[in-house]
Amino acid sequence: MKWVAAVFFLNLFYSVISSPEDGEPYLHVMARSSVYNAGVKRAIYCKGRNLPETLQWYSPSGDIVEGRSSRNTRVYVERSKNDTLANSLVALIIQEAMIEDSGNWTCKAGSLSETIEITVGVKALISDPDETLEGEEGKSVKLDCIAKGHPSPVVQWYIENDPIAHDHKKYVIRVKGDNYQLEIKNLTHKDTNEYVCKVTQKALSHFANKRVQLIVNHKPLLIDENNEVYYSKYRTEEVYAIMNETKNITCSVLATPPPTFRWYRRHDGFDDELLTDADTILISENGNSSVFVLRMLDESALGEYKCSADNNKGHVSIIYHVSLGNKPNAPDFVELTGKSTTSLTFNVSCSTCNTASAEEDISEDPRNLTVLGYSFEVVPVQEGFLPDWDAATEFLVNLNQSNSSLFTISPLANSTTYHVRVRTRNAAGYSDWLEVSPDPTTDLACKLTGSFILLIILSFIYPLINQ
Repeated sequence: MKWVAAVFFLNLFYSVISSPEDGEPYLHVMARSSVYNAGVKRAIYCKGRNLPETLQWYSPSGDIVEGRSSRNTRVYVERSKNDTLANSLVALIIQEAMIEDSGNWTCKAGSLSETIEITVGVKALISDPDETLEGEEGKSVKLDCIAKGHPSPVVQWYIENDPIAHDHKKYVIRVKGDNYQLEIKNLTHKDTNEYVCKVTQKALSHFANKRVQLIVNHKPLLIDENNEVYYSKYRTEEVYAIMNETKNITCSVLATPPPTFRWYRRHDGFDDELLTDADTILISENGNSSVFVLRMLDESALGEYKCSADNNKGHVSIIYHVSLGNKPNAPDFVELTGKSTTSLTFNVSCSTCNTASAEEDISEDPRNLTVLGYSFEVVPVQEGFLPDWDAATEFLVNLNQSNSSLFTISPLANSTTYHVRVRTRNAAGYSDWLEVSPDPTTDLACKLTGSFILLIILSFIYPLINQ
């Protein structure tokens, strides 16, 4: 009870120095209407001078709050030992605030009274703030958000920071007691996402979130290099290769669970040869793409290849028509034009290459394929050693217009000198390399600008001038 005695003494001192002149009846509650969290301790003081009757605290039910006793240990009043009608100070003690303490508490003496409103709240706590759920394509899934608190919280579901509105066709929001449930109907691959239930109690300045990662199991869907989805089960694709070089053919799908890939060599339109060489068939880390490494040793490698992908939800396939394409010419000019702490910018051109100024000008002639862009490789310079191109980092850049010539590669390490080489690429493959000379260097990260240096100098000079 030391904390009660200390506050009691301070308020007694305050009541002495701030009371009105003798003779004038005065009563004042030394607290404002407030919101308390359940379980807290509070001492609320009421002071008076020259009162007509004894100062009393009344509970929200209208009962007089009695002093502490063996039966009354949680909510009670404490009076100053020198309490009189002429000078009173009474403390309302709430040892452990409960929801039932909410309401109007009145300090009264005769016709004088003053009331404050107390609201006791319970923070809405979410027992399982992070959850992962699986749903099945074409079916429904229910996401629970149990938020029990007082006052009743405001609950809103979000997807990608956008609030979800009730929609009986797709999103159904139901309130079942303390459970704010979101039902998602007719699940598709697009519903795989993170859903957030945001719980707000403004009166308690309390906020809580629940995150639900929803994974929808669905059939494989074909996607292209730009992750555009094809909703057909079958499609064909033209592939161009260069003789005596390696061609990587990538088969990509969107599927959960990850599919099983199979590659076939087709003869006369039939899948009569299953390809099983582990050195030529690679699977991505996420399991949603497979690469067939085609070695163009002679023209017998030309023809049709099939990639099939299936899981327990469905099956898709792609037929690749492989034919010869021209090897692009190498760039005939490359020059460093700009740099920063993390990037290098080059001017690259190929005067003998076939470029297109518009999409309709793109050549489909295998002997004269349109240039798609360039491939850069960079590797840090090590004094006394030749470039280790096997450890190089590759950057692919695209030609958006026929006159595009400036290309930035990033991110790179600051204050680092690099070996750089560049080659042209088209649908069939790559040209020979053109090396950049001299070796470029990125900027130093802590490089100071002139204005910043001047600011530092002035910060030292200004105190000396004003001495």
